[in-house]
Amino acid sequence: MDYNKISKEVLENVGGKDNIISAAHCVTRLRLVLKDTSKYDKVALENIEGAKGVFFNSGQLQVIFGTGLVDQVYAAFVEEADIKESSLEDVKTEGRKSTGKLQEMFKAFSDIFVALIPGIVGCAMILGFRAILITSGLFGLEATLADTYKWASDLSAFLNVIATGLKFLPVFIMYSATKRFGGNPVLGIIIGLVLVHPELGNRFDYLQGNLTDITYWNFFGINIPEVAFQGGVFPAILTSLFLAKFEKFLTKRVPQILSFILVPTLTIIVSAAALFLVFGPLGDVIATGLGYVIELLYMKSGVFGAFIFAAVLQPLVITGTHHAIGSIEAQLIASTGFNYIQPLWAVSITAQGAACVGMFLLAKKKSKRREIAISSFVPTLVGVSEPAIFAVNIKDSIIPFACAVVGAGFGGIYMKILAVKALGFGLTGIPGVTIVNPPVMIHYIIGNLITFGVTILLLLIYNKFKRVPGSHE
Repeated sequence: MDYNKISKEVLENVGGKDNIISAAHCVTRLRLVLKDTSKYDKVALENIEGAKGVFFNSGQLQVIFGTGLVDQVYAAFVEEADIKESSLEDVKTEGRKSTGKLQEMFKAFSDIFVALIPGIVGCAMILGFRAILITSGLFGLEATLADTYKWASDLSAFLNVIATGLKFLPVFIMYSATKRFGGNPVLGIIIGLVLVHPELGNRFDYLQGNLTDITYWNFFGINIPEVAFQGGVFPAILTSLFLAKFEKFLTKRVPQILSFILVPTLTIIVSAAALFLVFGPLGDVIATGLGYVIELLYMKSGVFGAFIFAAVLQPLVITGTHHAIGSIEAQLIASTGFNYIQPLWAVSITAQGAACVGMFLLAKKKSKRREIAISSFVPTLVGVSEPAIFAVNIKDSIIPFACAVVGAGFGGIYMKILAVKALGFGLTGIPGVTIVNPPVMIHYIIGNLITFGVTILLLLIYNKFKRVPGSHE
């Protein structure tokens, strides 16, 4: 494959060197920010060798090449275009300048949690291993391993301690969110520690009316309950935004000679006051509202709600509004220790991969469509659905995507009936097995297999009665 030829063709069909603001790449996509977005030729880009799809999102033109190939194309492209290499964050920043406020807000949620996922995944896997030690009935035992063997009991206690990161999730969110909003992340950590201060009362008990010995601070006639914000995902995000903005406000107005002392001191005091007076209670309201919606959809609506929940996740990916789901998952983990959205994410992505396989079966043998279909399917195994969606499932018609949406819904029903839950978030597909609650791990696998089979079956049945666009006649 001639990477130089590919890069030249890409450059020619995006308006040339003068139309490039910045370029970067992620795992599967070449990401470009253009001066004039009317100058790129989508059809021509899709027909370039190795290209699996083209779409425009978050202010970026994204050309899907796939894992490995995109690295080679990007290296040749920056040389051909004679531009400096940009980080993915640089391109995202440029792209945000041309996106709407609502889309930018949803994207901010993703940016906050992406940096935290490795730590969350690591802690979740540790807790998953611990769950094996404290689950009754495994390995032919009536009791748990921890109850039966001293070494298992000690190991269980040790693992519980080293996975403590999930108990301090608001601290990490404050750090990541403050950094994302342009503030000093160390100040974010300080306010994050205030959120979980051990001398303050328990927030969950307080909200449920179970905290009887509440004490209050009284400032100028305002009573503030001495209660922490354990699990306070939304209070952390809202306070981080305020902290970053207020710090910038002070930096511009405080004399430079006093800035080193006054800016951090006033930022901590005012941000902490804003936390307890405004953003903590407001965050509780948001969390309660979202919790009510999720409970209504998933808990009270039964299998119907689970079907809808799993079905709508990938349509949200297309709109870019799926980024907010991570904050809901974090809230679930912080408040309950479990995440039942992760299995629904898994089946929604598996379904998109299954639709790719279905289109592979329907495509002409030895055609480029087959090559694109199978190479777009592979990323779904590790939880990446965009190549499948944009390169195959909505390229010629909405039918493959729609079949995948329905297939995901059936997978969601199975996950609901069998109460499949995860101990973390950020991993789906095959790697997602590592963070699923061990007692229901087999049902996670079965649910994904059901989704895979139902999606392909729906696509083949539809094609039997009416040809799917893009399939071989």
